[in-house]
Amino acid sequence: MENHETQSNPVRGAFASADELASRGSDGRSKARGAVRRFFVWTFLTAKRLLKKPSFVLILLMLPAVILLYRALITENDGKLHVAVWFEEHDELSKHFLSEMTEKVPEQFLFYECEDEEDLYSDVAAGRAECGYVFSADMAGKILTDEWRGMITAVVSERTVYGEFVNEIVYDKLNRVLSFKVVSDYLVNRSDIDGMDAQAVETLVRDGFAKQMATGPIVEYVPVDARTGEIETDPALAEADSVLTKPIRGTVAIFVLLTGLAGLVFWYQDDAEGRFRVMARERRPLLSFASLLLPTVMAGIAGIACLIIAGLWKTTGAELAAMVLYVLFVAAFANILRFLIPSVHAVCAMIPILTLISYLCCPILLDVATVFPAIRYLRAALLPQYYLRFFEGASLLPLAVGTAVLLGISALLSVPERNR
Repeated sequence: MENHETQSNPVRGAFASADELASRGSDGRSKARGAVRRFFVWTFLTAKRLLKKPSFVLILLMLPAVILLYRALITENDGKLHVAVWFEEHDELSKHFLSEMTEKVPEQFLFYECEDEEDLYSDVAAGRAECGYVFSADMAGKILTDEWRGMITAVVSERTVYGEFVNEIVYDKLNRVLSFKVVSDYLVNRSDIDGMDAQAVETLVRDGFAKQMATGPIVEYVPVDARTGEIETDPALAEADSVLTKPIRGTVAIFVLLTGLAGLVFWYQDDAEGRFRVMARERRPLLSFASLLLPTVMAGIAGIACLIIAGLWKTTGAELAAMVLYVLFVAAFANILRFLIPSVHAVCAMIPILTLISYLCCPILLDVATVFPAIRYLRAALLPQYYLRFFEGASLLPLAVGTAVLLGISALLSVPERNR
């Protein structure tokens, strides 16, 4: 009966029926769902195996431990320029002047009072202070006579580059404190106008200066956006970065790189045990890359958590985009290394060297390029630099291009493995 229908209806015999197509489509979707389910099961089991490795758990715990150490050893004042001051006489003027310098200066500067003049000189000589200022006694009286010369002694180290900048701040504050006395003295004692009441003139001048100073300082310091070169007007955006920003972000970047290389070491171990040989050839490149990506993703999640806890998390979209690109960047780099370096011992030897070079050259704790300018060319070969540059004002494009290039190279190197 079926043969007869096929012969009498050749179109139906040449094309599958609706039931057959539905059955085939259902089988295809079932296979896809099965493949996805097996992949997630494999991911879960691989993550479970990683968390059972003491070495991997130790690496994961390193990041919060280092960040807590930074928090304990580095304070916000460590990132400021310290300026020492000492007054020969502690009168009302000196107290007013000191409060102006300690409370109403740019937050990048920290003015502090020394116990004596010798301490000021020793602090500047030892580098504990960028510079120092010795204020003589009776400044209010000397400013009105010819004795004002030498009223202030500036103690500046030869290595400082901020002396002139600090001078602007100090003399601006001095102007706010003493200028009304100069004007009132001129009006009462040095002008040709007679019969002026000194107390009334001083009150009038003081009130006038108070209104004028309320409009703003003589020298105004404004932040500039590093990306656009424009003056930043939003107070929230103009807020200075914490002194912990570079150390913590740099540590997160190096931590992700270290974890990616550790994942490569674990891949060598799994490959030596034959875990990838039992898989179908077309799946080996994908699963090998996934085995390198998984620990890197776990490190990225830990890094995001540490940035949030440290208060360095800024715009969520930009932060996530940078971290996702950087995680793929590191995973692709590790995947390329497994083709280029056949020995696990060579990778183990390379990890501390690459970590140390990244810490010194990116820069994170210190900028070696200030002493050796050629270091700047080496930075182009260091992965953490691409992540850190984005938060220093650069575009996300270099990180995106670098990630795309390494992923492309990784895919090309995987083709022979897929066909073996």
